[in-house]
Amino acid sequence: MSKQEEISKEVGTELIFENDRIKVWSMGLQPGQSSHYHRHENDYVFVYTTPSKISSYRDGSQATPNEFEEGYVQYTEVGGGIEHSITNVADTWHHQIILELKGPSVSTDPRPPENNGKVRSSS
Repeated sequence: MSKQEEISKEVGTELIFENDRIKVWSMGLQPGQSSHYHRHENDYVFVYTTPSKISSYRDGSQATPNEFEEGYVQYTEVGGGIEHSITNVADTWHHQIILELKGPSVSTDPRPPENNGKVRSSS
């Protein structure tokens, strides 16, 4: 992706709730489908509502796919922002709920995400 291309600030496929403190998004991906390349400017939490096998594309490189159990939860402090897209590399539907926490990040730089350990494997 060239720097000239527009990077979306929509971190999901549907905004399902918003108030002055949070935005709640839904994202569903068919097998082989990718999200649009987007930028997280707010710290966020996501929950996978389906068992999933996901590959992430960030900084010009594709990550090794990981398998996740239904109920996988991850919290991310974005610092100045994180840009990426994800691809559903499973043969089943992927769905997640994303909660963006409005306001500045609590860290100045992106920090390693925290999760609940429901990662099945790296393959």
